[in-house]
Amino acid sequence: MTSTKETDTPKTTNLSVNQPKTEPTFAGLSVILRPTQINTTPVNLSQWLQQEDIQDDINPIWIPLRKTDGVTKIMPVLPDANLYDNFMGMLWRQIAGSNLVEWRQRLYEISGVEVNSDSLHRIQIAVNSVQPFPPTVARAIHALCFRWFANTSPELAEIIHQQETLPLTTGWEYCSPKKILLKISLLQKELLAPLLWGMNADLGQEMTLAGIPCRMEGWIDITQTTSFEKIAQLPAQNTIDLRFLSPTSFKQVKNVQPFPLPDLVFNGLLRRWNIFAPEALKFPKVEWNVIISGYELKTYAMKMEGGAEIGAEGLVRYKFADSEQARIATILAHFAIFAGIGRKTAMGMGQVEIA
Repeated sequence: MTSTKETDTPKTTNLSVNQPKTEPTFAGLSVILRPTQINTTPVNLSQWLQQEDIQDDINPIWIPLRKTDGVTKIMPVLPDANLYDNFMGMLWRQIAGSNLVEWRQRLYEISGVEVNSDSLHRIQIAVNSVQPFPPTVARAIHALCFRWFANTSPELAEIIHQQETLPLTTGWEYCSPKKILLKISLLQKELLAPLLWGMNADLGQEMTLAGIPCRMEGWIDITQTTSFEKIAQLPAQNTIDLRFLSPTSFKQVKNVQPFPLPDLVFNGLLRRWNIFAPEALKFPKVEWNVIISGYELKTYAMKMEGGAEIGAEGLVRYKFADSEQARIATILAHFAIFAGIGRKTAMGMGQVEIA
């Protein structure tokens, strides 16, 4: 069970489930802050846009990104990505009028805006605890993600929960027994904004995860983004090495198969790709002609609240004789970095990288 300390949080947003679904132009954006010594009285960043005549539904919350190469970037986050179109015009007008702001007691100049139009995202957040996390943390992380969506819109959280193929995966990496990097991948552009909006209540706050008191860092790290169109343009590889980072298994008829057989791996990825990719990029059914030319695998048990799940971890090399199949498999392998492979990817199983 997951709980959090009460904080001042944005109100729950009513994202109507009856509105026609349109893919937003932007997944999000960030402003770039450059330190300045200009002698002036700055406006706090959280109040800076309030100098504009703004509507309640496009009044952002500000979430810092992890510093990279000393650059400070802050995301103005809205509950619905479709609001960014109108927000962009307002943002540029305000920058033209005044670009000096205060952020965490330091004076900055807004030197630029980065726009994110990608559909696929990988996010990580550091979580520190007062005692070691239990091995059954998977269910708690899964529930935490859905609580963040519900913070923004209970209707959206329910829609996601009811989908047969979830548009997200979760995972974690142990930095130490008392610190993990919580990892989330999103497969739809429109999900980044509501996830971050709902997550804001816990950033930098004390909370409980899997029954353990802990504290989230006050920033997020968007480690990787791309689009279906960019992945589809990647050059084909006749040999693909996949490293399975967490226990991976597959449903095979009525049984569970821990060995990553080519048909199970690539048919599963093709099915997920066709669910989330644009219509023009979908693939027909493939009768795979592929061999496993090498592997180093071990089986491990991932402990869940309902019992252990057995899966394989390690390296597998797939070799393709047909050039068109190699092209499709290359695309699907890069998609797998976000989508995961096999069963229970929303609970940390099937995490993968290209070796």
